[in-house]
Amino acid sequence: MSYIALDIELQAIKYFLSKTLEAVDTEIAIISEREEAGEFLELDYFENELFFPMQREAIAIMAVFHEINALVEWGLYSFASEPYRNAAQHKTTPKSIFDASSIDEVSRIKPVYALPVGKVQKLIEEYYEIKLSDLPSFTEIQHVREAVNAFKHRRGFKDVRRYPDSKIGEKFQPTREDAYQAIDGAKVFLKTLDKECKRCADELTK
Repeated sequence: MSYIALDIELQAIKYFLSKTLEAVDTEIAIISEREEAGEFLELDYFENELFFPMQREAIAIMAVFHEINALVEWGLYSFASEPYRNAAQHKTTPKSIFDASSIDEVSRIKPVYALPVGKVQKLIEEYYEIKLSDLPSFTEIQHVREAVNAFKHRRGFKDVRRYPDSKIGEKFQPTREDAYQAIDGAKVFLKTLDKECKRCADELTK
């Protein structure tokens, strides 16, 4: 994994978030000044004016979560490529399209990115002899993934089977701080994972 490419992508995500929040803060400040000047005769009018900037903030935060989740998953699939190729050496299925001798064989090739994330994590842990949950920022990364899945499949509502302490109808509501923490956490997690995988790979070649 390229540290330079990772840093640039994370900086772009952080820049997007900060600029969006700056615009939201400016708009809210203007609306608040109008409210203090007595422009809104009813409380509902003030709340209605705040709705769209607050929604933009929520959308920006979830966009950051989606980007971080995609970036981490891309990293996991990258690190799983070597153990997946190693496992494929013991199978009769061609390891790549370059090893296939017919269209039928091509159709039987399953690339690493076609695997579920859970399988990919298991491949990494077994091959590199590490435990992902022991890596720094793993908890934050898991929280991001769970929130993204909740918004994709349940409009953000928590699954009470996975979160027994949550109330019926409770939703993931990540804050600005959560978004910035997700960006920093992804950097720490992926760089630590890269370091651990390289360390193990060096030991395997000795």
